[in-house]
Amino acid sequence: MTFLNPIWLLALPLIALPILIHLWNQRRHRTINWGAMQFLLSARRMSRGMARLRHWLIMASRMLVIAALIFVISRPLSSGWLGTLSGGAPETVLILLDRSASMQQQLVATGETKLSAGMSKLVEALETMGGNSQVYLVDPFQKATGDLEPSSTDSISGLKQPINFGKVIPIERPRDLLDLPEVSPTEAQTDVVGMLQAALDFVTNNQSGRTDIWICSDNAENDWNADSSRWNALNGGFAELEGVRFHLLSFTDQPNENFSVDVERWERTSNKEQAELVIDLNIRRTTSATSTTTELPVTFNINGVRSVTNVTIDNDTATLIGHRIPIDRESPSGWGSVEIPTDGNPSDNAFYFAYAEPPPRQTVVVTTNPAMTKSLELAASVPSQNGIQYDVKQLTPDRVAEIDWQLTSLVIWAAPLPAETTALQLTRFVESGRVVVFLPPSEPDSTSFAGASWEAWQRNDSGGEKIGYWNNDSDLLARTRDGQPLPIDDLLVYRYCKLTSGGSPLASLDNGDPLLTRIVGNGGLIYFLTTWPLGTHSSLDREGISLYVMVQRALAAGSETLGAAKQLDAGTLAAQGAAELPILAGTFANTNSGNENNAALRAISRLRPFRAGVFGTPDQLMALNRPPAEDQSPALTPERIEDLFTGLDYRIINAQLGGERSLASEIWRFFVVAMVIALLAEAALCMPERLRKTQTDTTVQPTRAAA
Repeated sequence: MTFLNPIWLLALPLIALPILIHLWNQRRHRTINWGAMQFLLSARRMSRGMARLRHWLIMASRMLVIAALIFVISRPLSSGWLGTLSGGAPETVLILLDRSASMQQQLVATGETKLSAGMSKLVEALETMGGNSQVYLVDPFQKATGDLEPSSTDSISGLKQPINFGKVIPIERPRDLLDLPEVSPTEAQTDVVGMLQAALDFVTNNQSGRTDIWICSDNAENDWNADSSRWNALNGGFAELEGVRFHLLSFTDQPNENFSVDVERWERTSNKEQAELVIDLNIRRTTSATSTTTELPVTFNINGVRSVTNVTIDNDTATLIGHRIPIDRESPSGWGSVEIPTDGNPSDNAFYFAYAEPPPRQTVVVTTNPAMTKSLELAASVPSQNGIQYDVKQLTPDRVAEIDWQLTSLVIWAAPLPAETTALQLTRFVESGRVVVFLPPSEPDSTSFAGASWEAWQRNDSGGEKIGYWNNDSDLLARTRDGQPLPIDDLLVYRYCKLTSGGSPLASLDNGDPLLTRIVGNGGLIYFLTTWPLGTHSSLDREGISLYVMVQRALAAGSETLGAAKQLDAGTLAAQGAAELPILAGTFANTNSGNENNAALRAISRLRPFRAGVFGTPDQLMALNRPPAEDQSPALTPERIEDLFTGLDYRIINAQLGGERSLASEIWRFFVVAMVIALLAEAALCMPERLRKTQTDTTVQPTRAAA
């Protein structure tokens, strides 16, 4: 139990006031022995026990009345979720909302989402607590200054983070939170670390006094980025502040059944007679029950023309390969979407794409070892799609200035990790949506890039290391279009370089060391391959299929941001151009208006880079989708969260979607009832004994008369 006006608890010693009055009254009277009173005193001793008990009950009732009155004035709250709150309402409240795609999980019957449920509970708690607390909202999707840079100054180590501006917005009334555009859902990844950094800067710069920081999230790993080195700095910064408390409103429950759709390939083909769009798509199902065969209608929307195809889902996945849709032969560009019926999470029920004449796919190989260039050039230059030009350029590290960063799709870096200016150029290259693949240098050093660094070379002369694990569901090592796995289990690694990284391993050796690691950049991707495609180091040169597929997929991913049709993740730096483009399809498709003075429409325009959809004109298209990690990221364990908040005053509040339990409820009415009962009890006990026995005497008197 906690109190909104705890200062009144200092009056609790007044409970002893009836006792003090009783003792004072006893000291007021002098005792004089009077012989005529001896018989009366003797008669009173016979009922002395009951009288003393009645006096004690009267005193206890009066003490209870005073105690109840003090508790009523103190405004007590009763809830296990707020049981650790003490000291009353804080001076400042900062609200951090996870607005990522996974927070749009909903109750289909009511439409209530995790985000809306969390906001409702927070608003109710803030209104209940009352006081003079100043409430602020930390918006990670709105810049705090006039520049277009992320709030993190360390752009290299922050590559894994989505765009983060961290503007702190004052809220006049808690209920205003429910109507602000700044709390609307997005399909972008939420940078929880960035929001906490903005909160730390605000508290430090404004000396905000006692501060409560509320975090509403589903604790998805990709949003929290628990392996980031920034957590140590955050923890140390908050530890130096006094009066800062953290409350994590955690929605970690999973939907009973949810389907998600993504398009792996879309390609425009044409001949003299017709043009078609060829589409490959995947549908995944997550369910807490036994999987059954389900037929799901899939809607294709190509340039506004809709068609429906039923897809049968066995177990948890379904793949539709080579689905052909006729399109206008005279139009070389266009857009489309693939949609499935609304279910437990509507944010993953649609995928948007755009197509146009494909740009040339240019690869730059930077290496000091010409021996391995042949395999890499071959893998990057052999066309995987007809009608696309493939170019490969080989450079040494001292000739990096010759790279045409605007036209290059993929950089393969087989040299010491870059530093200073070159590292910044590669950082911007990744932020623009392109891809970099790093291979270890001959002599590793202490240089790091994107939080990763090479260590020492290892070797196995007893036949080589086999691959113990690889991810064949997605990314570079996914199955082929016909569902066949890559021959990764046939690879042997004789020499590899150890890697220190916080990225996600896509393939590991039998001994657990990573072979291929992925780091998600601010728009693009970074991969670390720990061996060379040489016969002295691995069988990648002999087993050319795996190397060829990996390079071609990386090249295709890097080409998505080039040309007239760009394919991007929502919320990245490269997606910021969507704010100025017309909406063709997506969540905001019905909000186009020429009224630029409308504040709501201006707020919607700001949110375009963070929502899924298609934006632009027929000559320049941009398709945005949720990051792939939003579909597969698990929730952090309570132990992992405890590690992140070690040494800080925090509380985890486990909430459930659809739960009716509030964060805070006042119980002063209970004490009012207790006070009334105590007053009635005191009145009954103080009633003169002659009145209390009137009815009894009336009953007994006729009996005596008859006798």
